[in-house]
This record gives sequence, structure tokens and C-alpha cells, in this order.
Amino acid sequence: MYICSCNGLTDHDVSAAVEAGATRPVEVYAARKCRAQCGNCVKGVVCILREALKQRNASAAAMTAMELAAQQDGARAVA
Repeated sequence: MYICSCNGLTDHDVSAAVEAGATRPVEVYAARKCRAQCGNCVKGVVCILREALKQRNASAAAMTAMELAAQQDGARAVA
């Protein structure tokens, strides 16, 4: 879905920017080599950015929990 018609910025662009490390709207725009022009898209970018960051953090937490469980299982197998 298009978030910014001025720059052709989509929700996929925002998600890709987050995967590349963006945490702020200015970083999302920089990833696409553009900037907010009329400003109507900023609220949408912020909303999608927050959701993408939540998903990224939840995935990281799940991965950490799985790694910890694997380490504990490995320690039990050695003992």
C-alpha cells in the first residue's frame, strides 16, 4: 500500500528500512533517498514504523528465548 504519493513510498519500503536498521522516520526516508515533502505521509510512516519495530523486537525476543533453551538443553546433555 502506498504511504506517500509524493515519493512513491510503500509499507514494504518502511518494513525494508526497518530490517536494514531504521528506527526513526527520517531514516526510513533516507533509505529511499527521499524526504517528507507535503508531510501528509508522516503519521502513516510513524504508524507502520512502530508496528515493524514491534514485530522485529518480538522476533528478536523469540530467537533469544530459543537460543537460551538450546543452550540449556546442550548443558544438560553434557552433564
